[in-house]
Amino acid sequence: MTARAREPGPQTADVAGLLRRFRLGSGLTQEALAERAELSVGAVRLLETGRRRYPRSETIKQLAAALRLAEEDRERLVVAARRPAAGVVGQDGVPRQLPVDVVDFTGRGAELERVCGDLRPRGDGGAGVAVAVISGMGGVGKTTLAVHAGHAVAAEFPDGQLYVNLRGGGTEPRSTADALQILLQSLGVPPAGTADVDALAGRYRTAIAGRRMLLVLDDAAGVGQVLPLIPGSSSAAVVITSRQRLTELPGARRIDLDVLGEREALQLLGEVVGAPLVDADREAARQVVQRCGLLPLAIRIAGGQCSGSLQELALRLADDDGRLDALTGPGGVVNKTIGISLAALRAGKALDVAAVEAFPMVALFDGDWFPLRAAAKVLERSLDETEELLERLVDLHIVDTPALHRYRLHDLVRDVGRDLARTTRSDGELVEAFRRELDCYRGMLWRYIELLDYVVDLYGAWTEPSWSADANDLSDRQRVLDWLDVELPNIVRLVRTAADGDACDRVTAVQIALGMTHLGRGVMRFAEVHEVTLTVIDLPVELDPRLDHGRMAQMAFTWGWFGFYAEALRWCNLELPLARALAEPTQLSASLLNLANNLASLNRPVEGLPVAEEALSVIHESGARTYESAVNIAMGTLAGQLGDFARQRQTFERALQILPNPRPTTAALARTLMGTSLRTSGQCEAALAVLDQALELSQGPKAEALEVMVLTEIGMTWLALGDHAKACEVLTDGLAIAVRYPKEHKEAELRHQLGHALKGLGMLAEARAEWEEAVVLHDRMADPRADEVRELLRRSL
Repeated sequence: MTARAREPGPQTADVAGLLRRFRLGSGLTQEALAERAELSVGAVRLLETGRRRYPRSETIKQLAAALRLAEEDRERLVVAARRPAAGVVGQDGVPRQLPVDVVDFTGRGAELERVCGDLRPRGDGGAGVAVAVISGMGGVGKTTLAVHAGHAVAAEFPDGQLYVNLRGGGTEPRSTADALQILLQSLGVPPAGTADVDALAGRYRTAIAGRRMLLVLDDAAGVGQVLPLIPGSSSAAVVITSRQRLTELPGARRIDLDVLGEREALQLLGEVVGAPLVDADREAARQVVQRCGLLPLAIRIAGGQCSGSLQELALRLADDDGRLDALTGPGGVVNKTIGISLAALRAGKALDVAAVEAFPMVALFDGDWFPLRAAAKVLERSLDETEELLERLVDLHIVDTPALHRYRLHDLVRDVGRDLARTTRSDGELVEAFRRELDCYRGMLWRYIELLDYVVDLYGAWTEPSWSADANDLSDRQRVLDWLDVELPNIVRLVRTAADGDACDRVTAVQIALGMTHLGRGVMRFAEVHEVTLTVIDLPVELDPRLDHGRMAQMAFTWGWFGFYAEALRWCNLELPLARALAEPTQLSASLLNLANNLASLNRPVEGLPVAEEALSVIHESGARTYESAVNIAMGTLAGQLGDFARQRQTFERALQILPNPRPTTAALARTLMGTSLRTSGQCEAALAVLDQALELSQGPKAEALEVMVLTEIGMTWLALGDHAKACEVLTDGLAIAVRYPKEHKEAELRHQLGHALKGLGMLAEARAEWEEAVVLHDRMADPRADEVRELLRRSL
């Protein structure tokens, strides 16, 4: 059986179809076209079979010239070869994290049917969670089968599909606590300030309870690693891959995956090199697949090296010259195959030799992908040079490219590269490579902040050497922000790794963490900001006092953002004395502002107003006006809580006049805070006027979380005015957006308030349904507001 599945994409002609049509129209064979274009026959074959979808622009130019294409046809080929940009968020907010299904999935019919059957919801009402374990040696196709099965049953799990690479086959498997944190974040739960596995597992089981979700745990190291990751609800299903059988895992259904049978292996080889070539020389094809150990990964890599003669490929695979004898273990056949690929490059052009040297260095990247820019920094080459080297490795199926300027390696291939790096590079060189990667991300983050213009340098970030030096070539702020948005998982990973390094690495981790608040404001997401801040807050490292204060201030801010005002207040009280000692007016006014805001959120205006007044005094005396508008908003809020409405309106008007940042989202957030204050102080008509302005300003890209905040406030204002129908309409609109962005944690409050609106309309059953859902969502975040909603449910009986 052969199943073929491709990534969704626009309905336009692809490179494979166009190239084949143009070649046949020119009367050329693949060999003739390859010779005329100065490419390998294998490269042409990869393009025509669809195995290589997005060739380099230089390759397209060579092919177009060799085919003597007219300008219109040349442009069609160029357009077809462009990669789509990477997408990071589904339109409906449902996590769909399964890796892309392979084009050439071959065989495994019985195994696929078993796995799919094990995962599909059972009709017998069983309470246990369905767990399927796929075990086997490295390169045998465990992940490919698990992912293919996941795609096959995805429709059965409408609440999402989660994927975690546990890295059990490597020297440093992912910790269970780390895996739980990743899963919690995917489920929309903010980072916890603990690494205790039992506590994290409890939060995870609560978060996933009742959701129809599929969980793929790839490359598990052992039962102890995965057991806390198994959900407690039968609505979920789990598929685990491992090089171990995991026989101690209770209730699991197991499939021991062997190598392919010869018929299936030949079929797979035909998918890679073309079925006619296999049919023309079955004996040589048999030798190829046997010398690849019938391992799917090895067959794919070896097939990519075929230059038109399977006999030649078979001879090359038989030539064990010991080039990679130092590489042992389950991936030995793959090691040998990669060795052949690298040996062929060593004998080629200067570009090919450079690609060989680059391979072990790019294998050092962790994470699910690495960007071109970071690779260029690690390799100490230009972006253009690095792209050429990586695309050459893509040609060899050593590196894959899932999106424009982003690359990844199969785990086994990465293991081979890392072993090669350890044998060819000194420990010092490997450390410096990691630090160049850190510098790349620090540079991009602080270059974005530098391009904001209005930001004051509180930490000496732009003195020599500048933290943004590695990205000084960039001047397009939005382009830098888009790059950082996609790279957030890698930033979190790097900060964690650096936190476990030496003093130099830890200082860099703090520097990166301190830039995350500005990035969070840019993408209107703060979960990752909170996570990296938790990572660096207690690092034992000697810091410049400005940095030490910065990490405490950021801790206070992120706790407050997630609504944990008492914890935020604790950090405010810790960081304010240090801010006073530093006597830097911008830092001091920011610390006082943070304290005033949290006191206002806790409805403690008598304490909060003097703090806000002190902040404004610092600003006026020093001329450091960065936070002047925000302090006026805080002062107005506190005045409103005390019933001084004249002062409240006066300070709000002043705040709007002096807003430092012209971005619509900044103006929208300011008006939202004012609207909230006006509503809570009983001035609902005035609140509606301000909130309508905020709504108009918040309806732009990357502002969905802010739009939800505004809609929530408008709905609550209509509730205060007693217009339950309008409240219901607005809150329903907000809920439709909030459910698409679960990580922003706005859904629970919307359902809470929507319940009030529905009750006011006499729809008590519907109101209770919203409150019940709100309790579940509040509990997932350990939010004390859950008790308030429980009381509503109790009183509605």
